[in-house]
Amino acid sequence: MMTTKSTPTHKDAKGGAILNIEEEFKPPKVLTDQEKWSFLMKPGVRSTVRKGESNSLESSESVGELLSSASTSIGSSSSTNMKNTNDCLSTRKPLTPEQLEEEARNVLRNVFGYEKYKTSIQKKAIAGILRKRWDVFVCLPTGGGKSLCYQLPALVHSGVTIIFSPLIALIQDQVLACKARGIKCDSLNSKCTADERAAIIEDLRAASPQIRMLYITPESAATANIQRLISNLNKRGLLNYLVVDEAHCVTHWGHDFRPDYLKLGNLRSLAPEVRWIALTATANPKAQEDILKQLKLSNVRMFKASTFRANLHYDVILKDLIECVPERHLALFVMKALSCIEKKNNDTKGTTIVDVCSPSTSASKRESHGQRVFTGSGIVYCRTREECEKMAMRLTEEGVPARAYHAGLNNKVRDRVQEEWMKNEIPIIAATISFGMGIDKADVRVVVHWTASQNLAAYYQESGRAGRDGKRSYCRVYYSRDDRQLLNFLINQDIRKTRAKKIDKKLIDEQIKAAQHGFEKMIEFCEKPGCRHVAFAKYFGDEDTRPCRVSCDYCKDPKACEEALTRFNEESWKMVINSGYRKRGHSNYDDGFLYEGGKYAQNEHWNADDCGDATTLLETEEKKRRTEIVAEEFARRRRANTAASASSLHIEDTSGMKIIQPSAKSVPNLTATRREMIRATIYTALLANLAGETDDATLESASASIEYEIYKSSKNSTTYQHK
Repeated sequence: MMTTKSTPTHKDAKGGAILNIEEEFKPPKVLTDQEKWSFLMKPGVRSTVRKGESNSLESSESVGELLSSASTSIGSSSSTNMKNTNDCLSTRKPLTPEQLEEEARNVLRNVFGYEKYKTSIQKKAIAGILRKRWDVFVCLPTGGGKSLCYQLPALVHSGVTIIFSPLIALIQDQVLACKARGIKCDSLNSKCTADERAAIIEDLRAASPQIRMLYITPESAATANIQRLISNLNKRGLLNYLVVDEAHCVTHWGHDFRPDYLKLGNLRSLAPEVRWIALTATANPKAQEDILKQLKLSNVRMFKASTFRANLHYDVILKDLIECVPERHLALFVMKALSCIEKKNNDTKGTTIVDVCSPSTSASKRESHGQRVFTGSGIVYCRTREECEKMAMRLTEEGVPARAYHAGLNNKVRDRVQEEWMKNEIPIIAATISFGMGIDKADVRVVVHWTASQNLAAYYQESGRAGRDGKRSYCRVYYSRDDRQLLNFLINQDIRKTRAKKIDKKLIDEQIKAAQHGFEKMIEFCEKPGCRHVAFAKYFGDEDTRPCRVSCDYCKDPKACEEALTRFNEESWKMVINSGYRKRGHSNYDDGFLYEGGKYAQNEHWNADDCGDATTLLETEEKKRRTEIVAEEFARRRRANTAASASSLHIEDTSGMKIIQPSAKSVPNLTATRREMIRATIYTALLANLAGETDDATLESASASIEYEIYKSSKNSTTYQHK
C-alpha cells in the first residue's frame, strides 16, 4: 500500500552563492556567441508598460501588492482546454486547504483534461505541494504522473515556477506539451535565439509575468545572470516554486549523475523561503538520502509509490541459447506483442487475415502481400549508432517496419522519424538510450534492450516507458555472455576515468562503489533466478513487494528459467575453451560483435551517445589469455614427464578441494567452497572439449590454473562470478 513518509530535516548550509540583488540593470551591449546570456536581466529590449501596470522595479507598492497575491482562480465552467490559461487567472487572497483542493480540481479538469488523479499517491503529493509548508520529494515510476505534481500547483498559485531539467530535448518536449494545453510556458537554453531570449526576459521583468513555468538546464542555473533572475523574481514575490526534475542526476548513487546538478543546492540562499520540489522515478535509499543532502531540502515530505507495475511483463532471453537467428526471434516477439495481423485481398475469397506471428511461418511466407496492421508501438534499445541502423534494417527485412534514431542523424531526419513513430506510421524505433525521455506516448507496448543496461536503475527507467496507459505491455532483455563481458569492460573503463578525476578521494570512492553496485544488480537481474519485479523492489528499498505470479518469466515458469540459466553457465565455460564458436541456426558467431555469420564489426563506431570502444579486442585478448593458460599447462606436464602434481602448483587438496591457495582472502565474501564449484565447472567444460586429448590430472591442474587466474584479477565476488 502506498504511503507518505517523513524524513529528517536537512538544515541549509551557510555560505551559498552570494549575489548583489540590488544591482542596477546596465545598458545592453551587442550579443555575441560567447555572450549569449549577457543581456539577461538587463533592460536591453524593453516593451512599453501596459496601461495601469507600473514598472516592476520602480514601485515598492507594486511589489507589496504582488506579495499579497497568493493564488489564482480558474473558472470551472469550461469543459475543454483553455486557449490561454493565463487569461483565466486572477489574483486573490490566500486560499484555505479546502479551497486549494477545489481550485486544483478545476485546473485538473479544465487545463489538463483529467477527471481524476492517476493514483492516490499523486493526489497526496499535489495536495502537499499546494500547501507550501515544506519541501517535497516525489518518487513515482515512469508514467506515474510526476510532471503533473509540479505543473498543476504552478497554475493554482500565482507567480513563476522555475524547473531545472537535464536535457534540452526533454525540456522542449515538456514546453510543447504545456503550450498545447494553453499554458504559458518557456525555456531559456543555448538553442534560443537572441529575439526569443529577449522576449522571455521582457515578460519576466513585467509586474505580472505571463509565463507561469520556466524550464532551464542546471548548467544555465550556474550562471550569474540566471541567479540574478531568480533573486529578482523572489524579491518581487513572483517566485512560486523551484523544481528539480530527474533529481537522481544530483547523486552518485543515481544512474545518470551530472556534476552541474550539485550546484543547485547553492541557489537555496537566493530564495530561502521558496519551496523546492524534487522528482525522480529511480532512487534507491542511498540515492534518496543523498538527494535531500545535496539539494539542501528542509522540512521534507516524501511521497513514494511502489516500484511494482502490474501491467508490465518482464523477461530475459539468453541469446546464446536461441536456436534461430536472434533478430528473427525478436521480430516474431514484436509481431506477437503488437498483435500483428495482415489483411490480404483475394479476388475469390475477399479479405482474409493471415497469421504472421507463428514461429513455423517461413520468412518468405511472412513477406507482406497485403496491409500489415500493428497495434501500438515499441522501442528497441541498441548500444551503438551502427547497431541501431543494422537493427532497423533487419527488423524491416523480417516484416516489422522499423527506423533508426540516434545522434548521428541530422535534426530533420530525427524529427521525422519521431513524428512517424508518435503517429504509429512505423511501429518500431531502434534507438540509443537517450531516446524516450520526456516523450508521453501511452501505447508503447514493447521495450526491448538488445544488450543489458549498465545498471539496474537505468534499466528500470528505460523499460518503464512501456505501458503508460496501464495496459499489458512487455519489457525484454536479450542477454549473452558477450554482453556480460562488454558491460564489465565498460564499467572498468568508467572506473578508470573516475580515478583520473582531480576531485576528493572520498567522492571518487563513492562514485566507484555506486557504479559497481548498479552493475552487479543488473547482472543479478539477468542471471539470478527470481521474480523480476521483486528484484526491482529490493534495489529501490521497497521490501514489501511480493512475487508478481504472472508478470515475469520466472513466476510463470521457474523451472524453465532455472534450466536455461544452468545451460547458459555451462555454455559460457565451453565457449572459453572451444575457440569462441557457437551455433545459432545455420550461422556461426565468434562473439557478440560478429555479424552475418562471421564478419567482424571492425568499423563499429562508438560515439558520444554510446558507451565505449575496443570491445572486440578485449574479448579476443581474454580468450587468447585463457587458451594460453591451458596450452602452458599441457607443455609443463610434458616437460615434467607426468611427475608434476597438484602440489607443485601449490594446490591444497584439503577436503576434496583442488583450487590454488584456498585460504586466500583477497576477494571479499568469496568462500573456498564457491571457488571449488567454479573450478569444477571449468574442469567439466575442459573434459567435454578435450576428452581423449590429455590425461585427467592435466585437466584438473589446468582448471585450477584458470580459476586462480580469474580469482587474482577479481576485486569482488560478482566480477569473479562473471569473468
